[in-house]
Amino acid sequence: MSTHKRQSDLDKYDVAILSALATNTRLSTVEIATMVHLSRTAVSRRITALKIARVLNDAAEVLNYEPLGFAVRAVVEIKSPSQTAAALRKRLRVQPEVLTVAVIGGDGLLSLDVIAVDMEHLHDFTQTLQRSGETSTKIIFSEDKSELTLVQRMRMFNEQIGDGLVRT
Repeated sequence: MSTHKRQSDLDKYDVAILSALATNTRLSTVEIATMVHLSRTAVSRRITALKIARVLNDAAEVLNYEPLGFAVRAVVEIKSPSQTAAALRKRLRVQPEVLTVAVIGGDGLLSLDVIAVDMEHLHDFTQTLQRSGETSTKIIFSEDKSELTLVQRMRMFNEQIGDGLVRT
């Protein structure tokens, strides 16, 4: 595995806060402060700064990996024999480059949401994946999240379906 450097303005406390929130977005600032050895006020200020920098969203989920030093985002598909796909999924879920692993339509096809420091890092990562199966990589140049709230989305589904999914 190659060693790639991330360029980031975040310090060890920011990373510790992000790590804590990655395990549980509902942690209170007091709980996080205890975990990272800072005051509640310092944690609160840092979370606000991470939101302003668009690293975190209001639900304390990581929104943008670029300020964390990951300049490349990609979707990597890997086709692996069905009998080894489950073991491969388990192995991929603990890779630092992998954000999510999705099973696509059977036949051992997996779709990975991946982050990398740079193109060389992505190349090195996909090279290691090719030992497990045939891969296809698509670089994400930009991404827009839906502007609909859950309530708006459910109203629209109810209008389309007619009998209603939920009461809004």
